[in-house]
Amino acid sequence: MATPDRAERREILVLEHEADVPAALFEDWARERGHALCTLAVPELERWPDPRAFDVVVSLGSDASVHASPEEWVAREIEFLRSAHDARVHVLGICFGAQALAKALGGEVSRARRIQLEWTTLETQDRELIPPGPWLRWHEDVFTVPPAGRELARAGGAGGIPLAFVQGRSVGIQFHPEVDAELADTWLQSWRRRLLERAVDDGALRRQVALAAPGAPARARDLFDRIARLWDAQDGRTRSSARHVAESAEAADAPIRR
Repeated sequence: MATPDRAERREILVLEHEADVPAALFEDWARERGHALCTLAVPELERWPDPRAFDVVVSLGSDASVHASPEEWVAREIEFLRSAHDARVHVLGICFGAQALAKALGGEVSRARRIQLEWTTLETQDRELIPPGPWLRWHEDVFTVPPAGRELARAGGAGGIPLAFVQGRSVGIQFHPEVDAELADTWLQSWRRRLLERAVDDGALRRQVALAAPGAPARARDLFDRIARLWDAQDGRTRSSARHVAESAEAADAPIRR
């Protein structure tokens, strides 16, 4: 298995929806690992690229809602993620991106009973892929795991909500591993009025940030390395299968020797 700093170089397309919801720690990780990033401002797109031009598509968070926002780009992104998945491109959805990915693969997205704003640990069903955290949850919508998907993590026990899933080469995570202390503070400042309207304890959230954020870069690198190892394993199986098909074809074409 390749070490993180010698992992295969990949062309990564990042779908950014707002300037204040950047790739942040994911971008840092990708550049440290030698990957190439192409970032697109989705709401400004006039023409979507061919997903097959990239090894990985990453869809970031957004204030938009998969089920409630009227913007045309939301439906177009859902279709784009479906096309990327069908083309066997690796897809990583983060928060809104996970909701859009779930919808693209047949899941449902709806309003949560209450806004989720906390830096907390998760109940993970696959610790090799999704460590328990703590991770930042900052979302008002929730998704169901697509019919062909497998749940990776949730919150609230058996009656709780899914927070991560995998389906083939696609992974969706309903939390923000890309967020560091600086970005969390920016969100707290910009959301000050909305936090008051939703009766969110700003002080408690800031204390959580102060405790959890210092370790966020290391946790993010670890998580993204784990996901990259999944990509490596899947790509290895694909190459092995392709070699097997090619060898079988060659054997079929070879003359019989007596």
